[in-house]
Amino acid sequence: MQKPSPLHIGCCITPHGLGHAARACAVMEALAQRVPMHYRIISTAPAWFFAESLTASHEIYPLQTDVGLVQHDALREDLDQTVQQLLAFYPLRTDLLDQLAALFADCQLVLCDIAPVGIAAATQARKQYGSQVRSVLLENFTWDWIYQPYLASHPEFAGIISYLEGLYSQADYHIQADLVAPPIARAARVCPQERAAIRKQLGLQEEQQVILVTMGGIAGTDLPLVRMRACRDFCFVLPGQGGEEIKVDENLFLLPSDSAIRHPDLIAACDAMIGKVGYSTLAEVYQAGIPFAYISREWFRESRPLADFIDREMPSLPLTEEAFCQQDLSDMLTRLCQLPWRDRSNQSGAAVVAAFLQGLLSS
Repeated sequence: MQKPSPLHIGCCITPHGLGHAARACAVMEALAQRVPMHYRIISTAPAWFFAESLTASHEIYPLQTDVGLVQHDALREDLDQTVQQLLAFYPLRTDLLDQLAALFADCQLVLCDIAPVGIAAATQARKQYGSQVRSVLLENFTWDWIYQPYLASHPEFAGIISYLEGLYSQADYHIQADLVAPPIARAARVCPQERAAIRKQLGLQEEQQVILVTMGGIAGTDLPLVRMRACRDFCFVLPGQGGEEIKVDENLFLLPSDSAIRHPDLIAACDAMIGKVGYSTLAEVYQAGIPFAYISREWFRESRPLADFIDREMPSLPLTEEAFCQQDLSDMLTRLCQLPWRDRSNQSGAAVVAAFLQGLLSS
């Protein structure tokens, strides 16, 4: 029997960190397990990330889809630079919309992880090519909502907020990943035997207490390496902190960004995690069921509902940036690793969204 031809789906993903790409990849992979798919991905997130996250057929167009927030580091934003870049990117250029409309003309859907350009491009494809493509907005926040608290200090956000509200309102379908369903995460591909194999690949022993430390793919963040090195009872795995290969510095295991070990599998190979609160970080730790010491940015509008979910649903400890960077970590790490794991193996928010999208494709 001849295999059915794959359906074409466009994907516009914000490059703000790697969390949105991770969430979109989780949905794309879950949908491709149900229906043959070919994805046209529009994003400046690194190509290696999609290669390690997707087994489904895909091609990447490294075009800017969004601005988001310009970051000094993982925990601090540069609002002046953010405003400048927003004013340069919006209103959307006609040539960019024409280019994307041509790419999406024969697609069935355009999936947008908070990048509104995909919504506008789908509308343009219908007008310009008579396409039947529909747009789907996937989000746990939209940028107009994030920018609102900054109006007092930067009134330039007012016009941008109004413009983005108009773009988001054009979405044909709107999926709010608001943690009512299980969080949307890339599935780990490791079994217990492979967990040991990943530890062996990193040079870790099975009996060692291993902590994964990540700040969500934002470069330029200083970590308290001296304080970690002083915690001799623990080993720390630090993605994105190495050069082109894995380096071992006493109890620190420094990995390149593209380490060939997928982040969900790294999480599954560790005993606990320290990280900045963000949707996809939360989702992947939730799925693994391991304890989570989380750093929340109280001034950032997304953080409070995510922290509330972590407190309620996950084995966790809150951790301030000051405590992480300036205090001894040993007692906190001991308490963290004593928290009981939770089995989440049968829960998949990606499958829930994929089922909804499959229904759209058949309607």
